[in-house]
Amino acid sequence: MKRPMKYHARALAFQRGLSMIEILVSVVIMSLGILSLAALLTNATRYNKTTEYRSVATLLANDMADRMRANRDAVVDGSYTTALPTYNVNATEPPKGTGCEATECTPAQMATRDLADWKHALFNALPQGDGYLLLDAEDNAVDVWVAWLDPAANSDETTVGDGATVKECPTAFVASGADPMPRCAYFRISL
Repeated sequence: MKRPMKYHARALAFQRGLSMIEILVSVVIMSLGILSLAALLTNATRYNKTTEYRSVATLLANDMADRMRANRDAVVDGSYTTALPTYNVNATEPPKGTGCEATECTPAQMATRDLADWKHALFNALPQGDGYLLLDAEDNAVDVWVAWLDPAANSDETTVGDGATVKECPTAFVASGADPMPRCAYFRISL
């Protein structure tokens, strides 16, 4: 059964502007999708760099843990406790440890060399990298903070899943308002 020609003419007249609107809507949707993908790529690159810094910080903290376990007497004496660093954008590279061979050193001299080598490695592996060690004699452990300046960071707090914030760095680590803020990785090493 064929429909009359008059019906087809009305249907075509009704649909004339619809294809243009459909094309415009699809272009807007595609544009939003492409912009979202570009933002996703930018964030993925930034977070990838942050993850790389955290991985390096973990490796260097493990390096110091091995050094301290090998020189336990110096740890107990407090030779590995460091001064709290403050950040200076124009900081210079710390010197590498010298003047001590493992068979000729006292435990305190070895600790001094280990700290110098560790601080040198931190500075070279991370942007303005530095470290802070604090002995907790009561628990027979050492608290280790590895810090670096992260251009992507805008505060010293990180938001966790439930919306709460967690401090990454010790409270006296930097002056408030430093820009960029340091990022820290915290480790607790049992001896």
